[in-house]
Amino acid sequence: MLVSKNIQIEFADSSMKAIDAIHDIREGVRSASLNLYSRYDVQIQTPMLYGEDKVVVEIKIPEEKVETFAIGPHLKGVANYLLKSCNGRYDQYVVGKRLLVYTEVAAPDMSDNRFPMEDRLETVAKFARLLERSDEDAMDAISQILVILKDSENSITGL
Repeated sequence: MLVSKNIQIEFADSSMKAIDAIHDIREGVRSASLNLYSRYDVQIQTPMLYGEDKVVVEIKIPEEKVETFAIGPHLKGVANYLLKSCNGRYDQYVVGKRLLVYTEVAAPDMSDNRFPMEDRLETVAKFARLLERSDEDAMDAISQILVILKDSENSITGL
């Protein structure tokens, strides 16, 4: 049995939108799909547009492999295709050795990533810097963040 996962594709550099490269991304997926199928029995569908600007691809993974199947490393072939087969068109959008970022979404039409991956990573870095500090201001900020996270978790789970 196959388990279906929806993966949103974004550029690591938020100045480039995946929708603007949809044709090349589709070719990259086509290029990577044979390798994924022959090595892992993983099926990857043609990337589709959702909403005005989201690019989502459906991946079907055998049930026995779904727990250990890391999406990012296995979709590396898509980024490799863009970097090697598109005459340098995407070279300037590489951030920290990454061209594309893959995010699993529950359902493509329900996903609303208003925050580009670049902003999300910067937020994580800022929080990590706060955690390194032990002054009163940092402890207060961390406490406030934890309260917000707990409240949002409770509202999601209905507790």
